[in-house]
Amino acid sequence: MPVAGPETGPETGPETVADRIERVTATVLEVPLDARMRAYGSARVSVVLVTVTDRGGGVGTGFTYTLGQGAVAVRTMVAEVLGPLVTGARVACWDRAYEDARRQTRRLGPAVFAPALSALDIAVWDLCAIRAGLPLYRLLGRARTEVPIYGSGRASNALTGPELVEGSCSYVAEGYPAVKLRIGARAAELDLARVAQVREAVGDGVRLMVDCNEQLEPGGAAVPLANALAELGIYWIEEPFVAEDVAAHAALASQSDIVVAAGEHLVGQYAFAGYLRERAAGVLQPDAALTGGITEALRISTVARAYRVPVAFHSLPELHVQLAMGDPNVCYVEHFPILDPLLAAPVRPRHGRVTAPDTAGHGIAWDQDAVAAFTVAG
Repeated sequence: MPVAGPETGPETGPETVADRIERVTATVLEVPLDARMRAYGSARVSVVLVTVTDRGGGVGTGFTYTLGQGAVAVRTMVAEVLGPLVTGARVACWDRAYEDARRQTRRLGPAVFAPALSALDIAVWDLCAIRAGLPLYRLLGRARTEVPIYGSGRASNALTGPELVEGSCSYVAEGYPAVKLRIGARAAELDLARVAQVREAVGDGVRLMVDCNEQLEPGGAAVPLANALAELGIYWIEEPFVAEDVAAHAALASQSDIVVAAGEHLVGQYAFAGYLRERAAGVLQPDAALTGGITEALRISTVARAYRVPVAFHSLPELHVQLAMGDPNVCYVEHFPILDPLLAAPVRPRHGRVTAPDTAGHGIAWDQDAVAAFTVAG
């Protein structure tokens, strides 16, 4: 637990005037998605932007997102349920308020409360780091100065074969050491042909991964596909099945020659622990904006280290680089730039690696004109 961050325990010790949460607000933004990033048939991403203000006027921002529907429900959860629950809570004792809020809302199900709590939690951590005058990664404890990043935002199922090759090669030309492709929307033989085209174009020196977006069916057909991908030198196959089917992921992991990756749809440390116990994944992919925020992402990383399973945070490199710089068990962050249209300073990797800015807080600089232009509710 960071020295200057939210601490666990009763409300004891010195309290400053600014130490309590004064106000929580939430806004919905709708941002169009580049065709190269579209998944699940969605042409836009809905971002719920949360602001937490303390009694001294300090401000932290957090966010979550949905692909398609549900953002208004998440905004309502933040503004009308979680916000009132945590107003007046001590920022220095945030863990206590976090657990109280989770206990009082968890029966609503993870689909709404988890992303809402994630956005709120990210905002509080941002506020804590700003109050400490430190970048978030320094508040958490820095273990390294840069983190490997892989390219993922130019390889959707919507692209033609030549477009897929072009997008993958553009990442390689920019120095990315690894690229992820989408499969699962076509017959297996067509997907394999597309992957083979990319492998031939980028060469054997570039690590390739594939993401199925939960589109495969458990059973015999998945194993031959996974083994054929392994023969093409594919590092991992991501979310081949619906995330809740731990047994199917475990079976594929035990019956094939490829690493299984999963986690973007899992909520909380216990869901990840279930995958680890069953040896259902060889790479874990938590998303702090969906799984419970920075607080829960740190817990998940700790569990992963205990099992010696690497973490590759899902999407949002501008946030996840802050966590990855403090955890040498993180093998990658993912370049999937869904927030870029909202940012004043998007992530700019160099030679396949990325570092966090030295500004206080989580370092995400919002373009206020863009935020205003994309706002639809709040």
